[in-house]
Formats: sequence, C-alpha cells, structure tokens
Amino acid sequence: MRMPTLRVIEIFDSLQGEGYWTGVPMTFVRLAGCNAAETGLGCARWCDTPGSWSAGAGEELDVSEILGQVRLPRLCLTGGEPLLQSAGVVPLIAQAHGRGIKVHLETNGTLPPPVDAALLESTGEVLFDWAVISPKPPDYFVAPEWEGLVDELKLVVDEGLGAATAERLAARHPEAIISIQPLWEDPPRPPVSGRSPGDATTPDRPSRLSPSEHQAIALVMEHPGWRLSVQTHKYLGLR
Repeated sequence: MRMPTLRVIEIFDSLQGEGYWTGVPMTFVRLAGCNAAETGLGCARWCDTPGSWSAGAGEELDVSEILGQVRLPRLCLTGGEPLLQSAGVVPLIAQAHGRGIKVHLETNGTLPPPVDAALLESTGEVLFDWAVISPKPPDYFVAPEWEGLVDELKLVVDEGLGAATAERLAARHPEAIISIQPLWEDPPRPPVSGRSPGDATTPDRPSRLSPSEHQAIALVMEHPGWRLSVQTHKYLGLR
C-alpha cells in the first residue's frame, strides 16, 4: 500500500513565536494550499506566507519522509490551510503520536476537523494535542464541528476586529484561551503622540506602538482573561 503523501512548502525547527506556546521549540511543517482567496477571507491582504497559497507549491513527501525530519517533541502543522490536505494529515498525526510526538495545528477554522474528533476524544484519544483556530474577516466563521475542541482562539487585530466580534467568538468557545494578536509592522516606527483609552504604555515618553498594537493592548486590558500575543520570532529574526 502506498504511503499517504502531502504537499509540503518547508520543514524547519524554531521557537513557537506566538500564542500560548511562545518560546517552546517545535518542528514546523508548512503545508501547501490555502482557501483564503476563494472564500473571500480578509487575511489575504496581510498574510505573511503567500508562498503557501498554491496547492501545487512545494514538494510531495510521504508521511515517513516528513517525520524523518522532525527532531523535536512537538510538531506544528501550519500553512496555508493545512486541513485542505486532511487525507494526509490524519495518518501523519497517527504516526507522529506513535513516535511520541505531540501535534499542534494552526487553522483558520473554515474546515471541520478531519475526523470526528469529539468521538475520538470520548475514547480517551486525541486528534490534535493543541488546536489553534484563527478565524478571519469578514465573517470570522468557524465550522460548528470545532465547538468544544478549540484550545486557543488567536484573533488578529485589523480594522475588521472589534470588541463585539471578539466577545462573540470567545463566548462560542468558552474552553479556549483567547490570544489577541496585532498585525505585524516592520520596525522601526516613528513615535506616536497621545494615548488611547486603556493604553498601558509609559506616559512620559512617545509610544512606538502601531494602531493595531494599541487596539490589541486595549482589548486585553478590557478583558483580563485574555492575553496578548506578539510575533516574537519576527522581533528576534527567527523563522
């Protein structure tokens, strides 16, 4: 029987740069293909990995070839939208778990889990060891099959994300950690005068925060159960 394959953009080791697991070493497996453009997701304007959009990009690797390059205890499946290749993702997870490797998923949430994850977890097993859903504008849609299965909601602050939208998503997924993440802007930035409501910056010097960063901080300060996520790997020059 032919081993399942996936289209892979890149495999690399780094520190997780954002969200709950910031600073933890992982092997990142970036899969090819994304549904953002065809579904009208607003993130296409600021996506930082457009090279992963094409379903034919990268190279075709079988599951054993992929896992042969995983040298760390945690594997992060990212993209693009990795669940577009769910037929290969499921056996990859199964074999990774067989080797004692924890599997993290980063998805936009528009596609359901590749198997009945709720039924699987009722037997004491897990599909993903950590599932990060990052719903995107304009509708911030999350497939209903994810309810009760989301470990972390990562909400990127652009002009479409308001407090009401973030609160609606948080209420829909009460089991999830809420990470509020500003858009990345390449520093350095000129100082900005003035302070916004909820501003936690030092008052005696000009702020170098972007409008997205100001808004993200204000959202977290107004919702103390949430947390700020910044892309630390970009500040450090890591992948």
